Amino acid sequence: MQIRTDLALEAREMIDEKRLTYVSEKRLPEGITVDTEDKEFLRITRIKVDGPEAEKQIGKKRGNYVTLELTTPELNTNEIHREVSYTLSDELKEFIKGIYKKDPLIMIIGLGNRYITPDSLGPKVVEKIIVTRHAKQNEQLKDKIDMRLGNVCAVSPGVMGVTGVETAEIISGLVEKTNPDIIIVIDALAARRTSRVNTTVQITDTGIVPGSGVGNRRMEISYDTLGIPVIAIGVPTVVDVYTLAKDLLEDVEGCELESSMDEAVSVRCGKEMVVTPKNIDMAVDRMSTALSNGINLAVHKGFDFGDITEYLM
Repeated sequence: MQIRTDLALEAREMIDEKRLTYVSEKRLPEGITVDTEDKEFLRITRIKVDGPEAEKQIGKKRGNYVTLELTTPELNTNEIHREVSYTLSDELKEFIKGIYKKDPLIMIIGLGNRYITPDSLGPKVVEKIIVTRHAKQNEQLKDKIDMRLGNVCAVSPGVMGVTGVETAEIISGLVEKTNPDIIIVIDALAARRTSRVNTTVQITDTGIVPGSGVGNRRMEISYDTLGIPVIAIGVPTVVDVYTLAKDLLEDVEGCELESSMDEAVSVRCGKEMVVTPKNIDMAVDRMSTALSNGINLAVHKGFDFGDITEYLM
């Protein structure tokens, strides 16, 4: 079994672990660039993967990956919340600029199962998005609505176990009917390190493969499958048990596990077990609010927290 993580940041760290020469020589594999920036409560890491060799080395698709890491254990103050939201907004605006359209139609999709707490992040974010497409299409309303409002629609398509339909197929049908210029997808991810659960936000322009971090890969949602740009926003809410146990044992042993011990860990942990913190309900509520505020700030021009509250009342 392989160590599972959805985070490009952790995938880059694993390159260092496997190839110590990169660490000693302070360099990265060809085609991978990393830039970091520190704020009061956040560390921002920007990773660019360019070229097939870089894709192979890091195990991630070619594109841009931005990671926001909290430097505090929890998202538990208004100051931290505001910094996460405004930083997410700034990074999203940079991604959206590439569309080169004055008023792009943005479809926001919340992936996941709203009835399973660690997987409910996407649907909870969508609940707090200010949607406007219906008003902008209404001839009687479009000239009366706030000019700062972007052209936005949002949906939470559920999961195949509930709907009986592949999520990517539902999204494909929506794209065909509504013709959005860009899609923003929000989903819960899996991390390698417990310290990154509920404290890390990843933004990427490569799309997403739902369930890949927990060994339940579904159909890809990306430019390659939909024909339009897809920005994926994810927050790790679980850690794969095998990954957690293997890392703990290797930390104790001080070296990589032998194949026999590795197999024993795999058998004991199983292939489909994940762990999540006991405060996951509170953590998901807080993070979903921070993400929805950040998205609203990015897609609606000149908005602040007061405007968002007013429109959602």
